[in-house]
Amino acid sequence: MFYNDPLDISAKVWTQLLADKKITSDQDLEILKIVYDSPKHEIRASEIVPKINYYTHHGPINSQISRFSKRVIDKTGVQPPLRKDGKPRWWHVPFLGYENGRSFPWIMRDELVIAFEKIFPQDNPELVYFDELPVKHPSLIEEGTVSQVIVNQYERRSDARRLCIAHYGSECSICGFNFEKTYGSIGKNKVHVHHLIPLSKIRQKYTIDPVTDLRPVSPNCHMIIHSKNDPFTIEEVKLMISRSRNGN
Repeated sequence: MFYNDPLDISAKVWTQLLADKKITSDQDLEILKIVYDSPKHEIRASEIVPKINYYTHHGPINSQISRFSKRVIDKTGVQPPLRKDGKPRWWHVPFLGYENGRSFPWIMRDELVIAFEKIFPQDNPELVYFDELPVKHPSLIEEGTVSQVIVNQYERRSDARRLCIAHYGSECSICGFNFEKTYGSIGKNKVHVHHLIPLSKIRQKYTIDPVTDLRPVSPNCHMIIHSKNDPFTIEEVKLMISRSRNGN
């Protein structure tokens, strides 16, 4: 069973909660940071144990998360996810989760992931407060720095993706598909972001505007856009869908 209940706490509120020492203790942050740093932000409590030397069993980790969640709910006053018997499912406040045999992986909620990217910027691991984030020109972001690995790869800034989705939403700008409406909370903000000018054609640093240069698109539409060397435009793919629906 997959636990996918929504929770009415925004990324901005999560950021404030993480920065509030009365809500989020250093031990809470240590556990949450491990979840955040895990692939796809997913990990089991038993896998956290060897990463923290003062725990020998996952039981105290579950208790720590429960206490943290209760403080979050007391502070925000939102309705926590409930079990069938009406009791709160405390672990489900910061996480989604699912049964996998005898184990139970946690997946950090997308809003909490965004908050961690504010609290722990990649280029500055120091704890910062939401209103003190150093954003000089939030609409202008450099992309396209070439790094030699095996082939040239273009560095992409997650900030650009976030700002694009914040402006346009997470529905595909071509077909209108929305992952959250179809799959629930696990689909929140799950969408590709398409560069109207491919980075491979820039081959240098350039400054992009996430609103004018990027668009959210579904994986299917994104695949079609790049089905030829000179990518289709968004308008061309929209026309394909229209003609197909009209039997042309």
